[in-house]
Order: sequence, then structure tokens, then C-alpha cells
Amino acid sequence: MAKIMGIINVTPDSFWSGSRVQDRQTLVERVRLMVSQGADAIDLGGCSTRPGSVPVSGEEEMERLQWGLDIIRDSFPDLIVSVDTFRPQIARRCVDDWGVSIINDVYGGYDEMYRTVAETGACYVLSFSEECVKDPVGEMISFFADRIPQMENAGVDVSERVILDPGFGFGKNLEQNYEILAGMDRLQEFGLPVMAGVSRKSMAFRLLDITPKESLNATTVLNTLSLLRGAEWLRVHDVLEAVQVVKLFGMYNGFLV
Repeated sequence: MAKIMGIINVTPDSFWSGSRVQDRQTLVERVRLMVSQGADAIDLGGCSTRPGSVPVSGEEEMERLQWGLDIIRDSFPDLIVSVDTFRPQIARRCVDDWGVSIINDVYGGYDEMYRTVAETGACYVLSFSEECVKDPVGEMISFFADRIPQMENAGVDVSERVILDPGFGFGKNLEQNYEILAGMDRLQEFGLPVMAGVSRKSMAFRLLDITPKESLNATTVLNTLSLLRGAEWLRVHDVLEAVQVVKLFGMYNGFLV
């Protein structure tokens, strides 16, 4: 069965307002709800990476994450937590001080981040974040084929620690996102789990001329297609609906021959 990662942002400007929390009570209630609905992990972000955004300083990102992680660890000490950051120093501190299990790096990392992953023993979400030119699927495969050996050279136990993310919405236009989704099953050649993060993104709402707020149904369809193309993780804002997709897909998949 695929696993669910629930998205929570301790930011004032993440693209989907429903993911933002700014006070302790709301954060605790949001995490409790996601866990009760079936989330396997929570992904906490302290720096918006929405298209066109300017990243906050590392100091501000760390202050936000420290606030959120203190609350989460106080109320949910055994919860599997992922931290959404592209900064190695922040990733290291989150693992060392709060026992974060997963580093979700939307920018694909580089040597210092890979060394951090190796030294902390955390799991790592390796994202295809580069802009596509002519062959999105081929470029995605080439990206991972290049980065995986780099991670191995840095000492990362790739087979046990790395999750691949096609990077929907990062450097891709609408058509390229769908081309990558259609060809996502090719990632299985790496023998690593794949995470799909399509929740309420532009590929869900722009094609239908709706808003992110109106895109839950579109997200559910895209999550279903992601499972059909081999996703083993769904990163979502709406945990209950994603859990339902996974259960229905599991029943359907059980009858395939």
C-alpha cells in the first residue's frame, strides 16, 4: 500500500492557504487530524518554494521550523517527521535536535546536502527540480542517473534511504508535467520508491480554469494516476481523500493478473 505524507507549512505565504499554520493550537489540531485520518508522516516546511517566491533567510526558516518542531515533538514524540528544506545546515539540525526522519529537498541537492544525508542517516527525497527543454521524461531519467552515483559517492545508502520525486511544478510547464506523469513508471528502473506531489498544484487547477481551493477533485484524479504510474508515496494537503484513493486502488490492484 502506498504511504501518505501530509503537508503542513509554518509559513505565511505557501501557495495553498489551507496548508499554513501560525499558532500552536492550530498546528497540534492539524497534525492530530492528519494522523487520525491515516497519514504515515508529516512534512513540515518553513520556507515557501512556490513559483516566483523569494526564499527567506536561513535564520528565519530555522526559527519557523524550530517553533513547529518543538510543538510537534512535545505532542507527537513518535511521529515520523519530514522537513522540507534545501539547506544542509538546517537539515542536519532538524535531524540531530528533533529526530527528523526524512529530508525533503525540492531542489535536488548537491555535495554538501548529500554528505549531510550520509552523516545523519536520514532518508532523503531527491527531486527532479531542473527546467525541462525538449524531452521531460528523458531529462528526468538523466537527472536521476547523474545524481544517484553522486549520492553513493558521498556515502549515502541509496537503496535504503532515497525516494525519487519527479518534481511536478518545478521548472515544468503544464504539458511537461503531464508528460512526466504519463512516463513516471520509467523511474522504476532505478529500483527506488517514488513520491508524487501533485496536491492542489497548477497542473490540477490551471487546465480546468479553477482555483487551488477548488482543486481537491482534480488532485484526487492526479493522485490516482500517480499510483497507476508507480508512486509509492503521495505528498498531499488532504490526507483523508488520499487515504481513500490508496484503499480503493489497493482493492482494484489486488484483482489485476
